[in-house]
Amino acid sequence: MSACKKRQTKETCIEVLLDIEGSATIKIDTEIPLLDEILSALARGAGFDLTLTARGDTETGDHHTTEDAAITLGSALAQEIKSGIGSSTVPSGQALATAAVRFGEPGYRGSFALESQFLGGMALENFGHFLRALAYNGRFNLIITAEGGNDMSKIEAMSMALGRALKKAAQDR
Repeated sequence: MSACKKRQTKETCIEVLLDIEGSATIKIDTEIPLLDEILSALARGAGFDLTLTARGDTETGDHHTTEDAAITLGSALAQEIKSGIGSSTVPSGQALATAAVRFGEPGYRGSFALESQFLGGMALENFGHFLRALAYNGRFNLIITAEGGNDMSKIEAMSMALGRALKKAAQDR
């Protein structure tokens, strides 16, 4: 099964091709290095094939591109997964993250603290926005936590845990 979604606004143009029964073939290009890492770790954890290209007004910051990438990917997930529950706990460095998802009931709760303001071309306050937009547009409830480690370790662990939780939810449908 695969979904193809495109979102074009004044600020961005996002294209997503998602195959939830893929083999983790990943092609990501958002012009934001950390966002590329987040999306790649999520897709690797899920085992999904994901092609995502994003062009946006990055000269004004990463907010529009980050949020619109989440909206578009979330819409593709909602098309492919209507119900299912999954959770996963993943370590990375000294960090430990847990993600739990339930499709059909959009919602978001994140419990993690990031210390830096920017990392890899991304304002870290936008990571929470990314997760919220993904969950609401994906039509799933996401509860995600992380503790310990540095910001990169937390983000990597949360992205991978979310991917693995999505994989379990896709298998549970």
